[in-house]
Amino acid sequence: MPEQRWRWQRSGYDDRVHAFPAGERPASFVEAACAHTVPYAKVTRSHEGARCLPCLLIVADQLATRVPGAVD
Repeated sequence: MPEQRWRWQRSGYDDRVHAFPAGERPASFVEAACAHTVPYAKVTRSHEGARCLPCLLIVADQLATRVPGAVD
């Protein structure tokens, strides 16, 4: 399975920074790792603001499985 890359961007719906797929082509709606959906026009390329905890956990879990010895 190819490695998933994420782009952290702020949602205009909840003003939280979510992990959106980096390679996803702009569509009318985009879906974050946590399943939060937002119209593409309401996504801001910004790292400022509170991060989405579910997105952080999902991305961290994926990173941990790629690092040898990180997961027992």
